[in-house]
Amino acid sequence: MEDVLIPKERRDAVVFVGIDEAERVEFIKVYGVSEETAKSALEEFFSAKGLFPEDYRLVSRGFEPLEGKRAITTRTEARLAAALSRLGLKLVSNGVLYIDEDEVYQFTLVSDSLYDRLVPKTGAGPKVDPLKVLSLGVDAVVENLAGIDLRKVVPEGTVILHEAPLSEVAELLAAERSYSIVVETKDASKYAPLDFQAVLRLPPMEREEFARKLSELLGVEVSTELVARLPEIRLNERNAMGIAELARKLSSGLGISLEEALELAVGLNLGEL
Repeated sequence: MEDVLIPKERRDAVVFVGIDEAERVEFIKVYGVSEETAKSALEEFFSAKGLFPEDYRLVSRGFEPLEGKRAITTRTEARLAAALSRLGLKLVSNGVLYIDEDEVYQFTLVSDSLYDRLVPKTGAGPKVDPLKVLSLGVDAVVENLAGIDLRKVVPEGTVILHEAPLSEVAELLAAERSYSIVVETKDASKYAPLDFQAVLRLPPMEREEFARKLSELLGVEVSTELVARLPEIRLNERNAMGIAELARKLSSGLGISLEEALELAVGLNLGEL
């Protein structure tokens, strides 16, 4: 991407940021025509602004439908601008992205300080198990970084939504109902404008816990060292089940031991093979 900091019409990627009164970048969202393009634009933005990736948390990534839009501008991101405004942030961008596809790839990151505001830590006050809170049948936004199947936790009849549009969630919350609503997301900030009873975070597994889960699923001893290179965002129950299933298929299909297959599965999960 040329001149990543200069606002102009673009065909590859566009960067949106939320800045505070001191013009500190607290929120970053990058749209690109592909994952590779969006990632490259993000890296160039960090470099051009002198920002450090380790100061930000990746809260969402993946393809996002354009819903008929052929350009992405600060005007089309009005809901995002409103949500950031409530947090004391102003939405600005480095231009307009014109696109001919039906979907676009996005990365969303928040600063550590903004993340702590959105998902407060318990500190010295009373602590509570988020899963117990969900079992009470409350309306909640859940950052499910642990990859837990929430259906096993919430009361029967609870409506569980996954990355649902803000308008759909708002309509359900406003309706007369006898059930609770749980929105599972990787970006709690998207739902900041809505009045949920609780915003909960299920953190990723510890590496030792992740290794134990793989051991339990495969019936073989799994060392922490084997999963040491997996990024924190992949240390979740869904990924453990996916790696275990892949290891079983590799073992059966290639005629190798489960231990050998598991090493291959971890490498494939990391995109190294």
